[in-house]
Amino acid sequence: MGISEVEGSFNKFDGAFDFDQKTKKLNNVELVIQTKSIDTDNQKRDAHIRKKDFFHVKKFPQITFKSTKTYYKLSSPVKLEGLMTLLGVTKPVTFKITYQGMRNDPWDTSKKAIFFKASALVNRKDFGLTWNKSMDTGGFVLGDKVTLNLKVEAFKEGVRPAFSRFYLPTKIIKKSVKAQILSQPIVEVVAPKKAVNVQKVVKQEEVENEAQSIFLNLVVGFVFFVLLIGTAIIIQIKLTKFLERKEFGYRATFIIPNLTVMIFIYIVAIQLAPYMGYGPHPWLK
Repeated sequence: MGISEVEGSFNKFDGAFDFDQKTKKLNNVELVIQTKSIDTDNQKRDAHIRKKDFFHVKKFPQITFKSTKTYYKLSSPVKLEGLMTLLGVTKPVTFKITYQGMRNDPWDTSKKAIFFKASALVNRKDFGLTWNKSMDTGGFVLGDKVTLNLKVEAFKEGVRPAFSRFYLPTKIIKKSVKAQILSQPIVEVVAPKKAVNVQKVVKQEEVENEAQSIFLNLVVGFVFFVLLIGTAIIIQIKLTKFLERKEFGYRATFIIPNLTVMIFIYIVAIQLAPYMGYGPHPWLK
């Protein structure tokens, strides 16, 4: 029996909390997750998870978490207790926290972000997630324990990270970037001169002649082609009957008419080539 772990994530969520950078006090943590946004990199599996067997997203569109108590070690938050609601069931959940400090936004160093990592182990059956399926080799498809991992990058309320992957650029950011671009000095670049190739100007008369040539090639060429094939068939039939009357053998009766027709088509096709699209049409010369 093989055991494997399936990882998934939610693509739509919102969160907020109070944090004092000086005292490292963390309070009032709130998180709202849209269950429909589940992504396990398997569309068939995701569709099943959204149904009644699991998240039942039509009836329970959100998972929520609200903190109740924070524990500290060496003045940094290390554990967070709170209440998580899933499928209408609310249960206490405890997260282990790692405070990673404050860092500059890589796109705008004037803005700073706070980083946390958090993880918790929950029993899915506590929230009514009881679906399972037995395997032929024994055991079940799903285990009861689920690990929740959070990676948090948080900004102060009202601050938008510059071109962050979490936000679309706002009007203020666009205006700031535009002003920065306009403030840059304009450097005039002169491209090196190159010789200009003077092309022949096509006259209107030449264009009209070309159009007429194409039309004649299509029409006349088609007519000549039909006549050529029809004549070749008649020659083959006549010659075959003639050889049969002269009591030629089967092989000669077959080969001689076909060979004659091939030579006939080849010679006539060469003569009619100008009328069938090879070069300018003779009638327009």
